[in-house]
Amino acid sequence: MILGTTHLGRGEERESDEALEGVVARIVRWGPDAIAIEVLPGELVDSYRRLAGPFAEMQVGGLPQAAACAAAVRDLHTWDLWEARKVAGDPGRTLTERVIAWCAAYEPYTALLLARDAPDCPAGVRAALDGLEARGDERNRVAGEAAARLGLERLHPFDDHSNWAAFADVSDVAFNEFIQALHAKAGAHPLVAGDAAGVSQALKRGDLWPLWRQRNSPEAVTDSEDLESGYFLQHGSPEGLARKTLAGWRARNLLMAGRLRSITGDHPGGRVLALVGHAHKGPLEAALATDQWDIEIADVSELDRHH
Repeated sequence: MILGTTHLGRGEERESDEALEGVVARIVRWGPDAIAIEVLPGELVDSYRRLAGPFAEMQVGGLPQAAACAAAVRDLHTWDLWEARKVAGDPGRTLTERVIAWCAAYEPYTALLLARDAPDCPAGVRAALDGLEARGDERNRVAGEAAARLGLERLHPFDDHSNWAAFADVSDVAFNEFIQALHAKAGAHPLVAGDAAGVSQALKRGDLWPLWRQRNSPEAVTDSEDLESGYFLQHGSPEGLARKTLAGWRARNLLMAGRLRSITGDHPGGRVLALVGHAHKGPLEAALATDQWDIEIADVSELDRHH
């Protein structure tokens, strides 16, 4: 199941736990065996930091937060990323060791999940994880909360921004000007304009689920496709950046679909829930609906049937 969301923690006021309860409870009752989140896997964080270039100043995909949590444990271990992954997944290790290992492996959301039951974490590690928790985003407050209630021991990152390498030959000035223009134009699109108002209204009602349910409707998916593809292309751009950006968006979703597909291989006969910004829902489902005969894409309406 691919559950499209609005991104939390971006407004001035933190969303209440009560407003998220309807979403969390539905996920728990559906009973996924794995929960995937829109954040970079540790190996990509490590790779991007080494590659630098177009990735040098990356502020998306949870990379800055992963780097900060890794820095907080730097003096507490001698593992490389792959050794850290082995320690992190070893049930014979203490929870604190595993929390440190997940931080070292650049997967802080799983570290934050396990840290709920590891009160003896070193102060510096706890501070870094507290900073991550304070962001208040859906990767922790919805995915992490549901995983904790289900007794799951990890979250599965599946974001991918490798397509950024295609912009290495584009000047920073031209790219930044183009992105700023895109954001300005996109603000007038009904879907974008409605998101802020929709979240505000949902929070006043004390339940985010009706909004998220609507954002997963076929009509909303169509509107999102109009925004991410057709609307941007209508405005053109210097240096062909509109087409280049669209290709990058498509490439990113295909890369994400591949990572999500890999996660399903670890849970044959089980259920995998992907929690992702609603703009990704249509492209991901389209990619996974073709020639993937051993998986079934569950409709979000199942969450209501299990509530």
